[in-house]
Parts: sequence; C-alpha cells; structure tokens
Amino acid sequence: VQGRAWLWLYLYREGEWLGVEQPFLDFAKVRRPEIAYDDPGLSFAYRILEPLRRGHLRVQSSARVLSGSRAGRVVPVTVELEVTAIGAAHSTGPGDQEGHSSETYDARRMEQPIVLDGQIQIGNEMLAFEGRGERDHSWGPRYWLLEWSFFALNGVERRLQCVEVRFPGDGTIAIGYTQVGRESDGVTQEIRDVSLEITRLDGLENAFAGRCDVVDESGKLFGFTFEAIAAHEMDLSHVLEPSPPRSVYRRALIRAIPEDGSAPLIGWLEDHVMPDGVAR
Repeated sequence: VQGRAWLWLYLYREGEWLGVEQPFLDFAKVRRPEIAYDDPGLSFAYRILEPLRRGHLRVQSSARVLSGSRAGRVVPVTVELEVTAIGAAHSTGPGDQEGHSSETYDARRMEQPIVLDGQIQIGNEMLAFEGRGERDHSWGPRYWLLEWSFFALNGVERRLQCVEVRFPGDGTIAIGYTQVGRESDGVTQEIRDVSLEITRLDGLENAFAGRCDVVDESGKLFGFTFEAIAAHEMDLSHVLEPSPPRSVYRRALIRAIPEDGSAPLIGWLEDHVMPDGVAR
C-alpha cells in the first residue's frame, strides 16, 4: 500500500554486528515471482525451489558495522544460503486477530522451523555457514504501535516459537507452537499459554535475561531460563503511527537453558517496548 519494499539483514561474527537497514526501497522495482530487487550497491532475491520446503536466498549489499572494534565502518557483504524446512508450517488460522485482520483477503500468518546452509562473504573473507532458524511469513495489515516479545528456539530435539503481545489496559495475547522430536518425525502442538519474565539491561552485549514457561495444547509445561549472547537495536519509527517518542526495539541471540535438564538451545529474542507514559 505504501509502495515500498523493506529489507533488513543482520550478521553476527566474533563480537561484531553488521546491519543492512533498507525500509524504503521502491516496490515497483521488485521482480516477481522470483521476489528479486536490483539497484546499484544493493540486490537480493529469494527463489522458491519447493513451496514450503526449500528456497534460495541471495543478498549483496554494503553493511554498516554496528558494534565491535570496527563500529561505524561500511563493509561489502554477500549472502548465499539454501533454506530447508525441517517441520510443517504452523498457521495461526484465519487472520482475525487484532492488528492482523482484513475484510478483503486472507491475512493469516505462519511460522516454520528451518535449517540454512551456504556461504557468507564479509569484505574479502568467505565463510562457510550452517545454521538453524525460523521462517516467519505473514500477510495483511499490521498494527505496530504496541509491545511484544517474540522467542524462536531451534534444536535437534525441540523447536519452539512463541510471542507475547501486550495491549495496554486490555491484557495480552500469547500464541506459538512447540515441536518435539527429531526433525523427520517431530510432533507439533499449539502453545496455549506463555508466562514470560524479562530483565531488560542497559547494555547491548547482555541486553536480556529471564525465564519463560509455555503450555502446549496437551497441558504439558516447558520452562527455560535464558541469557543474551549479543544484541542489536533497530529503528522502527517509520511504521509507528501516530509517531511517539522513539520506541526501543532490540533483537538478541540467546542461550536457553531448559529446566527439564535437556540440552541448551540457541535462538533469539525480539523485544519491542514503548517509552513510559506514551499513550498506545
């Protein structure tokens, strides 16, 4: 509707964050169905190899170094990654949730655990990459002027995604899924409840700590404590209407320690909070 495409890319390596923040690209230049874009100094493409199963991501750009000894520098980066699903896509159903609804088209969203394999070039250095993550795909309008905390964890024996959305004066909603078992035969269940405690610290290196408990549809509880490995901060003011004083929007790589004694999980926490006293 706004005629713009939005690209974010963040890379973390050896204590250094690099970021590409391009939220005002000309949507008319996006080529479909490849989902590709080319401008001098910036290009990206996502090629669907098998719907909901495999894809290929390519990004070439200049990234600004956000932390570490090289902070402030601009470095060329190239990303070539194969994306492979390791579980069924989990949908929240029809798009009838507050801030995620439309009367004219399906506005639902889905989440899906994935693995990634390929290479990343930072400056002149080529790096092999293997990783685990989460595919988040949504359609429809978005109401951003609220608070949320989003977790995604991905391990060999367990995958989990949950989000707590806070409506000031009107409670919270909590949704997500948990997938237990090896990737080939993991059992997926909807999350029915989330209890989240976050300690927000001033620095970005150790930005968060806390604990989280989730209850799946069978009534089983899974709890874990977590700590931040490293975090970065982004500017979300370009979608906040009416514009308040700048919100605090951070994403952190985290280490989750399950309370059932199972192996630690790596993932991330995305956290958006509004300044005190802002009417939402």
